[in-house]
Amino acid sequence: GTCYLAYYIEYILAVQERYAEDDARLPLCIMTSADTNAGTIKLLEENDYFGMEKTQVTIVQQGEGVPALMDNQARIALHPNDPYKILTKPHGHGDIHALLHANSVAKQWVQDGIKWITFFQDTNGLAFHTLPAALGVSVEYNLVMNSLAIPRKAKQAVGAIAKLTNKETGEVRTINVEYNQLDPLLRDNGFKDGDVNDPETGFSPFPGNINQLIFRADTYLATLEDTEGIMPEFVNPKYKTSRKVDFKKPTRLECMMQDFPTVLDDSDAERVGFTSINADMCFSPVKNATSEGVKLQAKGTPPGCAASGEADQYSAFRKILRSIGVQVEEGEEEEHMGVKVVLSPEIVIKPSAMLCVAEFKEVFPNPKKVKICKNASLVIEGTGKLTIKSLKVEGAMHVICDEGAENTIQDLWVKNEGWERVPAEEDAGDVITMRGYDLEKRDTADLHYKKQNECAIM
Repeated sequence: GTCYLAYYIEYILAVQERYAEDDARLPLCIMTSADTNAGTIKLLEENDYFGMEKTQVTIVQQGEGVPALMDNQARIALHPNDPYKILTKPHGHGDIHALLHANSVAKQWVQDGIKWITFFQDTNGLAFHTLPAALGVSVEYNLVMNSLAIPRKAKQAVGAIAKLTNKETGEVRTINVEYNQLDPLLRDNGFKDGDVNDPETGFSPFPGNINQLIFRADTYLATLEDTEGIMPEFVNPKYKTSRKVDFKKPTRLECMMQDFPTVLDDSDAERVGFTSINADMCFSPVKNATSEGVKLQAKGTPPGCAASGEADQYSAFRKILRSIGVQVEEGEEEEHMGVKVVLSPEIVIKPSAMLCVAEFKEVFPNPKKVKICKNASLVIEGTGKLTIKSLKVEGAMHVICDEGAENTIQDLWVKNEGWERVPAEEDAGDVITMRGYDLEKRDTADLHYKKQNECAIM
């Protein structure tokens, strides 16, 4: 039942609590549009900013859009319902840089001592799992900009990270190239086969960009002040005929936030890199309706819908725990509203409890003595010091360790009826119905550690 914005803020607050210097407050900036601005503010206000101080959150709003174009002559399209009104379309997420400059957001952050800025797009629940590792890469290699990337199949419809050299000037840029431009670019520059998979890895040599970016704050600010954050614009039309004159439908001038390397000075451009990580640990956007997700999955593409987004979050926790030696079984594939997912065992570890692999190792010092069975549902939360030395979960278990508490779970075997997924009722609400199932919580072992050696079992 946690919305994405609540989860992101919970993560930021956990980082702030454990790692920020001198009681610093970590800021969050949200870019909205005319369609989303009021709803975003309402969500924050109704939930008291999910625990953040109001002053930590800045909202910057994009304009009403840019005129849509009809053809190669850039004739401006009129609104289909009003011949005296120009049809406008969104300008793209590249506006974020100009907005951070115009509203002095980046300037204030640097003045407040912020050293690194990370950009991420909404509804990707895995966004923060690999952030500590990517930030470590940025620090180790002194990168001005670091793009998080994933292994990418040749010709896959995902922008690719490539290193481009200007033949005339010798300038080098490590930058995103849109997938529909990459193959012809390669063929025009000596790669006769274009974008093909490496036979050793099975993937393209050019990893996929997922628009999660890390910037060195002082260099980022200096570049904003030189450029006002204005990104290069482009059009990506679909034509009516092979003559490529008129567009199938009006298109737009747009800009992308990942094109920032194009405005960097040469010396700074040399310090642009990427960090490639398996998609199942960092990229699972929820952006499609379930019906569209079914079609995509049938083509071998991740469905990107509610059920898969939730399943991938559970899966990421299972993989992290296995990586440190915990015995975690794998459940059977299920189908909900046509989307095939593996949901079991369901594992949710709140940022308040553990943020990164190093912290997981502290909580599970004897991982081989911990077993999570395939029918298990496990939730761990709280800022207290929890140590799990030996545990077996067959069923549902919810552990809360309050701030100031210091407790150990040892030689505990939880066995109960647990939680069962059942078809969602029509009146269950959008959050439940869009994933296709509800949880029937038959039995749960609730352990609430309130202070040292005190446990309330509910």
